[in-house]
Order: sequence, then C-alpha cells, then structure tokens
Amino acid sequence: MDRKQETTAVKRAIIQAGFDQNNLRVKHGKGTAWGWLHVYADIHHKPDCTCVIHKDAPRETCAECKTLRNECYDLIEKVAIQASERSAYAAEHIVVSLDFFEN
Repeated sequence: MDRKQETTAVKRAIIQAGFDQNNLRVKHGKGTAWGWLHVYADIHHKPDCTCVIHKDAPRETCAECKTLRNECYDLIEKVAIQASERSAYAAEHIVVSLDFFEN
C-alpha cells in the first residue's frame, strides 16, 4: 500500500469508528520521518467537564476528560494500525495527537 492509499484508508477507518471528518487530519512525515504516520484529532470535552483554564499557565484537565482522551487515543491507535496493515515494528511509527476544543 502506498502512502496516499494508506492515508485514505486510515482516515476512512477512523471516521467509520465515529470521529468527525472535519476534526481529523492524517498525514505522513517528511524527510527522515518519511515512514511515520501522523493522526491529528480534535475532541470535545465531556458534558460534565470541570477542567480549569488558567490565564498564564497550562490547563488542568479533569479526570473525566483525561479518561475520554485516553479512550479516544487507544481507539484511534488501534484503528490506524489495523487500517494501515503495518507490521508490529512499523506500527510503532504511528503518532496520535489529540487536542480538546476550547469552550
């Protein structure tokens, strides 16, 4: 599978897993990171979120949002590995980056 086919397959699989296509980006690395696959996704906070945003400091993420982030990360990683059909070694070169929408 070439890079374009892999990117399309991974993005399609993640969308089918329930993620919004407008908040999802799948790219390959460049240069010496040519074989790396990068998945970027934006997710919404939990409805009962108690995260604290400080003016001059990093945000403090609540337990509910940390759990949501971990679940989303694990799901995206699993789906990306399956869709890309990479070997165990090459699967280590899949990078998942999640971020929360700010209210």
